[in-house]
Amino acid sequence: MSRRPAAPAPAPGADPLAERVGAALDAAGPDADWAGPVRELLSAYSDQQRILDKLTRIADRYQAAARESSRSTLKDYEHKLRRLEKIVRISDQYQLMLHDLKQKLEHASNHDALTGLPNRRYMTRRQEEAAALAARHPEASFALLIADIDHFKAINDTFGHAVGDEVLQAVARALLSPLREYDLCARWGGEEFLLLLPSTDTEGAAAMAERLRAATAGWPPVRKDVPAPTVSIGYTAHRPGENIDQTLQRADKALYEAKALGRNRVEGA
Repeated sequence: MSRRPAAPAPAPGADPLAERVGAALDAAGPDADWAGPVRELLSAYSDQQRILDKLTRIADRYQAAARESSRSTLKDYEHKLRRLEKIVRISDQYQLMLHDLKQKLEHASNHDALTGLPNRRYMTRRQEEAAALAARHPEASFALLIADIDHFKAINDTFGHAVGDEVLQAVARALLSPLREYDLCARWGGEEFLLLLPSTDTEGAAAMAERLRAATAGWPPVRKDVPAPTVSIGYTAHRPGENIDQTLQRADKALYEAKALGRNRVEGA
Protein backbone atom coordinates (compact mmCIF):
# COMPACT_ATOMS: atom_id res chain seq x y z
CA MET A 1 0.00 0.00 0.00
CA SER A 2 1.40 3.40 -1.02
CA ARG A 3 1.86 5.95 1.73
CA ARG A 4 0.45 9.38 1.22
CA PRO A 5 2.92 12.25 1.62
CA ALA A 6 2.84 13.92 4.97
CA ALA A 7 1.60 17.47 5.19
CA PRO A 8 4.46 19.93 5.26
CA ALA A 9 5.50 20.93 8.70
CA PRO A 10 4.24 24.34 9.60
CA ALA A 11 6.89 26.99 10.02
CA PRO A 12 7.98 27.69 13.55
CA GLY A 13 5.53 30.03 15.14
CA ALA A 14 2.97 29.38 12.39
CA ASP A 15 -0.52 30.64 12.96
CA PRO A 16 -3.30 28.27 14.16
CA LEU A 17 -4.86 28.12 10.68
CA ALA A 18 -1.78 26.41 9.19
CA GLU A 19 -1.77 23.94 12.06
CA ARG A 20 -5.45 23.04 11.53
CA VAL A 21 -4.92 22.57 7.75
CA GLY A 22 -1.93 20.31 8.42
CA ALA A 23 -3.93 18.24 10.86
CA ALA A 24 -6.82 17.89 8.34
CA LEU A 25 -4.41 16.68 5.63
CA ASP A 26 -2.96 14.07 7.98
CA ALA A 27 -6.45 12.83 8.79
CA ALA A 28 -7.64 12.71 5.14
CA GLY A 29 -7.91 9.35 3.47
CA PRO A 30 -5.70 8.33 0.54
CA ASP A 31 -8.52 8.80 -1.89
CA ALA A 32 -9.20 12.42 -1.00
CA ASP A 33 -8.61 14.15 -4.28
CA TRP A 34 -8.53 17.59 -2.64
CA ALA A 35 -5.59 16.71 -0.40
CA GLY A 36 -2.90 17.16 -3.07
CA PRO A 37 -3.75 20.70 -4.07
CA VAL A 38 -4.26 21.72 -0.45
CA ARG A 39 -0.96 20.14 0.50
CA GLU A 40 0.80 22.17 -2.25
CA LEU A 41 -1.00 25.30 -1.13
CA LEU A 42 0.04 24.74 2.49
CA SER A 43 3.64 24.17 1.38
CA ALA A 44 3.63 27.43 -0.56
CA TYR A 45 2.00 29.18 2.38
CA SER A 46 4.65 27.82 4.75
CA ASP A 47 7.46 29.00 2.41
CA GLN A 48 5.95 32.45 2.24
CA GLN A 49 5.58 32.47 6.01
CA ARG A 50 9.26 31.66 6.45
CA ILE A 51 10.20 34.43 3.99
CA LEU A 52 7.90 36.83 5.84
CA ASP A 53 9.47 35.88 9.18
CA LYS A 54 12.93 36.47 7.73
CA LEU A 55 11.87 39.82 6.34
CA THR A 56 10.34 40.72 9.70
CA ARG A 57 13.62 39.92 11.48
CA ILE A 58 15.55 41.96 8.91
CA ALA A 59 13.08 44.84 9.34
CA ASP A 60 13.40 44.62 13.13
CA ARG A 61 17.20 44.76 12.89
CA TYR A 62 16.97 47.69 10.46
CA GLN A 63 14.59 49.56 12.74
CA ALA A 64 16.86 48.90 15.70
CA ALA A 65 19.84 50.18 13.70
CA ALA A 66 17.80 53.18 12.58
CA ARG A 67 16.83 53.95 16.17
CA GLU A 68 20.46 53.67 17.26
CA SER A 69 21.53 55.85 14.35
CA SER A 70 18.80 58.34 15.23
CA ARG A 71 19.96 58.43 18.84
CA SER A 72 23.53 58.92 17.66
CA THR A 73 22.46 61.65 15.24
CA LEU A 74 20.41 63.35 17.97
CA LYS A 75 23.33 63.16 20.37
CA ASP A 76 25.63 64.63 17.74
CA TYR A 77 23.07 67.34 16.96
CA GLU A 78 22.73 68.23 20.65
CA HIS A 79 26.51 68.38 20.95
CA LYS A 80 26.78 70.69 17.95
CA LEU A 81 23.90 72.78 19.27
CA ARG A 82 25.68 73.22 22.61
CA ARG A 83 28.84 74.24 20.76
CA LEU A 84 26.86 76.70 18.66
CA GLU A 85 25.24 78.19 21.77
CA LYS A 86 28.69 78.58 23.32
CA ILE A 87 29.96 80.28 20.16
CA VAL A 88 26.94 82.63 20.22
CA ARG A 89 27.63 83.50 23.87
CA ILE A 90 31.28 84.15 23.08
CA SER A 91 30.24 86.23 20.07
CA ASP A 92 27.84 88.27 22.23
CA GLN A 93 30.57 88.86 24.81
CA TYR A 94 32.98 89.81 22.01
CA GLN A 95 30.45 92.27 20.58
CA LEU A 96 29.96 93.82 24.03
CA MET A 97 33.72 94.09 24.46
CA LEU A 98 34.05 95.73 21.04
CA HIS A 99 31.23 98.16 21.85
CA ASP A 100 32.80 99.00 25.21
CA LEU A 101 36.23 99.42 23.61
CA LYS A 102 34.76 101.64 20.88
CA GLN A 103 33.14 103.86 23.50
CA LYS A 104 36.36 104.07 25.50
CA LEU A 105 38.39 104.89 22.40
CA GLU A 106 35.86 107.49 21.31
CA HIS A 107 35.88 109.04 24.79
CA ALA A 108 39.69 109.02 24.89
CA SER A 109 39.91 110.68 21.48
CA ASN A 110 37.55 113.47 22.54
CA HIS A 111 38.55 114.08 26.17
CA ASP A 112 41.57 115.27 28.09
CA ALA A 113 43.06 112.44 30.13
CA LEU A 114 44.07 114.66 33.08
CA THR A 115 40.94 116.73 33.68
CA GLY A 116 38.30 114.58 31.99
CA LEU A 117 37.08 117.64 30.08
CA PRO A 118 36.48 117.62 26.32
CA ASN A 119 39.74 118.25 24.48
CA ARG A 120 40.74 120.76 21.80
CA ARG A 121 39.74 118.38 18.98
CA TYR A 122 36.21 117.95 20.30
CA MET A 123 35.78 121.65 21.11
CA THR A 124 36.96 122.67 17.63
CA ARG A 125 34.23 120.52 16.09
CA ARG A 126 31.59 121.94 18.41
CA GLN A 127 32.65 125.52 17.61
CA GLU A 128 32.34 124.84 13.90
CA GLU A 129 28.87 123.38 14.44
CA ALA A 130 27.82 126.42 16.49
CA ALA A 131 29.17 128.82 13.82
CA ALA A 132 27.35 126.91 11.06
CA LEU A 133 24.09 127.05 13.04
CA ALA A 134 24.53 130.79 13.66
CA ALA A 135 25.12 131.34 9.92
CA ARG A 136 21.76 129.72 9.15
CA HIS A 137 19.95 131.24 12.13
CA PRO A 138 21.48 134.56 13.23
CA GLU A 139 19.39 134.53 16.40
CA ALA A 140 21.21 131.34 17.53
CA SER A 141 24.39 133.18 18.46
CA PHE A 142 26.93 132.01 21.05
CA ALA A 143 29.76 133.31 23.21
CA LEU A 144 33.34 132.11 23.68
CA LEU A 145 35.35 132.50 26.88
CA ILE A 146 39.04 131.72 27.35
CA ALA A 147 40.18 131.15 30.95
CA ASP A 148 43.87 130.97 31.83
CA ILE A 149 45.29 129.97 35.23
CA ASP A 150 47.29 132.83 36.73
CA HIS A 151 50.96 132.22 37.52
CA PHE A 152 50.70 128.54 36.61
CA LYS A 153 54.38 128.29 35.64
CA ALA A 154 55.32 129.46 39.13
CA ILE A 155 53.13 126.72 40.65
CA ASN A 156 54.91 124.07 38.58
CA ASP A 157 58.35 125.50 39.33
CA THR A 158 57.71 125.83 43.08
CA PHE A 159 55.65 122.77 43.91
CA GLY A 160 56.33 120.40 40.99
CA HIS A 161 54.29 119.15 38.07
CA ALA A 162 52.30 116.69 40.18
CA VAL A 163 50.86 119.59 42.19
CA GLY A 164 50.42 121.50 38.94
CA ASP A 165 48.27 118.63 37.65
CA GLU A 166 46.16 118.75 40.82
CA VAL A 167 45.65 122.48 40.33
CA LEU A 168 44.54 121.89 36.73
CA GLN A 169 42.02 119.32 37.92
CA ALA A 170 40.73 121.64 40.65
CA VAL A 171 40.30 124.55 38.24
CA ALA A 172 38.47 122.27 35.80
CA ARG A 173 35.97 121.32 38.54
CA ALA A 174 35.60 124.97 39.56
CA LEU A 175 34.86 126.09 36.00
CA LEU A 176 32.21 123.39 35.59
CA SER A 177 30.36 124.34 38.77
CA PRO A 178 28.41 127.43 37.53
CA LEU A 179 27.78 126.25 33.97
CA ARG A 180 24.36 125.51 32.52
CA GLU A 181 23.55 122.01 31.33
CA TYR A 182 24.14 122.87 27.68
CA ASP A 183 27.32 124.94 28.16
CA LEU A 184 30.62 123.33 27.27
CA CYS A 185 34.03 123.66 28.93
CA ALA A 186 37.13 122.12 27.32
CA ARG A 187 40.82 122.04 28.09
CA TRP A 188 42.21 124.13 25.25
CA GLY A 189 45.86 123.48 25.94
CA GLY A 190 48.36 123.85 28.79
CA GLU A 191 46.66 125.92 31.51
CA GLU A 192 44.00 127.36 29.18
CA PHE A 193 40.32 126.42 29.10
CA LEU A 194 37.82 127.34 26.40
CA LEU A 195 34.11 127.68 27.13
CA LEU A 196 31.30 127.64 24.57
CA LEU A 197 28.02 129.21 25.73
CA PRO A 198 25.11 128.67 23.29
CA SER A 199 22.37 131.29 22.99
CA THR A 200 24.46 133.85 24.88
CA ASP A 201 25.13 137.51 24.02
CA THR A 202 27.94 139.76 25.26
CA GLU A 203 26.09 140.73 28.43
CA GLY A 204 25.37 137.10 29.30
CA ALA A 205 28.99 136.16 28.56
CA ALA A 206 30.25 138.88 30.93
CA ALA A 207 28.01 137.65 33.74
CA MET A 208 29.07 134.03 33.28
CA ALA A 209 32.75 135.00 33.07
CA GLU A 210 32.52 136.73 36.43
CA ARG A 211 30.80 133.71 38.00
CA LEU A 212 33.55 131.46 36.66
CA ARG A 213 36.28 133.74 38.03
CA ALA A 214 34.63 133.87 41.45
CA ALA A 215 34.05 130.10 41.55
CA THR A 216 37.73 129.45 40.84
CA ALA A 217 38.98 132.01 43.37
CA GLY A 218 36.74 130.50 46.04
CA TRP A 219 37.66 126.88 45.30
CA PRO A 220 39.50 125.05 48.10
CA PRO A 221 43.29 124.89 47.61
CA VAL A 222 44.74 121.51 46.67
CA ARG A 223 47.16 121.71 49.63
CA LYS A 224 47.54 124.02 52.61
CA ASP A 225 50.90 125.29 51.39
CA VAL A 226 49.66 125.84 47.81
CA PRO A 227 47.82 129.13 47.14
CA ALA A 228 44.29 128.81 45.76
CA PRO A 229 44.47 129.31 41.99
CA THR A 230 42.85 132.19 40.17
CA VAL A 231 42.00 132.65 36.51
CA SER A 232 41.92 135.51 34.05
CA ILE A 233 39.09 135.33 31.50
CA GLY A 234 38.53 136.93 28.11
CA TYR A 235 35.06 136.78 26.61
CA THR A 236 33.27 137.74 23.41
CA ALA A 237 30.10 136.95 21.48
CA HIS A 238 30.12 135.56 17.98
CA ARG A 239 29.19 138.17 15.38
CA PRO A 240 27.17 137.54 12.20
CA GLY A 241 29.29 136.92 9.12
CA GLU A 242 32.56 136.18 10.91
CA ASN A 243 34.31 132.80 11.05
CA ILE A 244 35.19 130.98 14.23
CA ASP A 245 38.87 132.02 14.10
CA GLN A 246 37.89 135.69 14.23
CA THR A 247 35.73 135.07 17.29
CA LEU A 248 38.55 133.15 18.98
CA GLN A 249 41.11 135.86 18.24
CA ARG A 250 38.87 138.48 19.83
CA ALA A 251 38.39 136.36 22.98
CA ASP A 252 42.14 135.73 23.14
CA LYS A 253 42.83 139.47 22.85
CA ALA A 254 40.43 140.11 25.74
CA LEU A 255 42.26 137.47 27.80
CA TYR A 256 45.62 139.17 27.31
CA GLU A 257 44.04 142.43 28.37
CA ALA A 258 42.78 140.81 31.58
CA LYS A 259 46.32 139.51 32.22
CA ALA A 260 47.84 142.91 31.57
CA LEU A 261 45.39 144.60 33.96
CA GLY A 262 46.48 142.48 36.92
CA ARG A 263 45.00 138.97 36.48
CA ASN A 264 42.14 137.37 38.44
CA ARG A 265 39.70 139.43 36.39
CA VAL A 266 37.52 139.29 33.28
CA GLU A 267 37.61 141.42 30.17
CA GLY A 268 35.43 141.44 27.07
CA ALA A 269 35.89 142.33 23.44
